[in-house]
Amino acid sequence: MPLRSTILAAGTLTGIALTVPAQQSASPSATPSALEAATAIIAGATLANVVPGTFRAQLVVDNRFKKPIVSPDGRESPDPRNRTGKIHCLICEYGLAPVVAIFVRSELKNLDEQSGLGKLIQGVDNLIPKYASDKLSAFAMYLRLDGGSKIVAVKKPDGSEERLEVPKEYPDDENRDSYADEIRAFAAKVQADHVPIGLVPVSSPAIRTFGIGERVPITVIIYHRFRIQQRWELAPDDLTDEKIGEILQATKAMLTGQK
Repeated sequence: MPLRSTILAAGTLTGIALTVPAQQSASPSATPSALEAATAIIAGATLANVVPGTFRAQLVVDNRFKKPIVSPDGRESPDPRNRTGKIHCLICEYGLAPVVAIFVRSELKNLDEQSGLGKLIQGVDNLIPKYASDKLSAFAMYLRLDGGSKIVAVKKPDGSEERLEVPKEYPDDENRDSYADEIRAFAAKVQADHVPIGLVPVSSPAIRTFGIGERVPITVIIYHRFRIQQRWELAPDDLTDEKIGEILQATKAMLTGQK
């Protein structure tokens, strides 16, 4: 994990520890200090269980903010939070909230609400309003685009320019529109308005950092406060009702366990 991400995670976890309610420190001799608590939390964080970084994607379907904003005089305007069709990082947006992240390599065009993936997304979608007070969030990423890199010029403090190779955030794939159509058709069948679906390359530094296997059709990761709680690597046929129930139950346990 990059040093910047490590520092960010450590600072965030330290802040969490410093928010322990005052009544919990009634017995100083028995309760560790905030610094000791933060140190213990950070010590338990490893490369394997900390969200490794950001994850930017083109959001093809995001119905969370589709309703327009109505002004006092009755005029309607788009909700500024609606990022549909734009490049956006949902990991950044969700922050410390508990999240169900679904990464899909298998094709969507033959799937519907009765498929294992459809049932999983619907199940997660049903949980989100029930745990709104816990800020439960989710997203699904469709890994289909051809990746690639581009050269960008970055100005240095002395005014000179440095040319760097960075991954393309919006790859120029001639099939991009057809993949987006697959997402929209699938989303229309599943009707999961709380779960945005993004389109990303099949391979990128972010995907490799998250450990999304090149031959794994579906990867599910649940995390909270940037700490990964559990992950599943699945074939489409593995998403039986029992397996979906297991994932949903683990998600609920992640939420209830924090209280």
